[in-house]
Amino acid sequence: MSTQADRRDTRRIVVGPEFAISFTLKGHGYRDVRITNLSPGGCFAMVGARDARLFERGAVLEGLTLLHPELPKAPIMATVSYVLGGRPGHDPMEMVGVGIQFLGMADAAHEALDTWIEAALASQQG
Repeated sequence: MSTQADRRDTRRIVVGPEFAISFTLKGHGYRDVRITNLSPGGCFAMVGARDARLFERGAVLEGLTLLHPELPKAPIMATVSYVLGGRPGHDPMEMVGVGIQFLGMADAAHEALDTWIEAALASQQG
């Protein structure tokens, strides 16, 4: 049986604070949401704990856009895969992590994202 870690894309790259996304979730617009890693199949984002209740597994993120100048701007269909943080009975966290799975994007955008990630990985190794 496959675990969550086994299904993750191995071509995942850690990104800096200049990487963010925008999207709409349940009628709420989010802009400049910080992401900490990126792969051709998704990303990991940090959201305010007060909004965490909206980010349930399977929730659809409409019009997700990558906000870094080197990344494609085509809208991406995406869903919430998992949420980390904010456990009941513990001190409240300021931020929670959200795993986001990309479900679909234009072929040209997917190719551009894949090429960017491959180049970023190559520069980390070399």
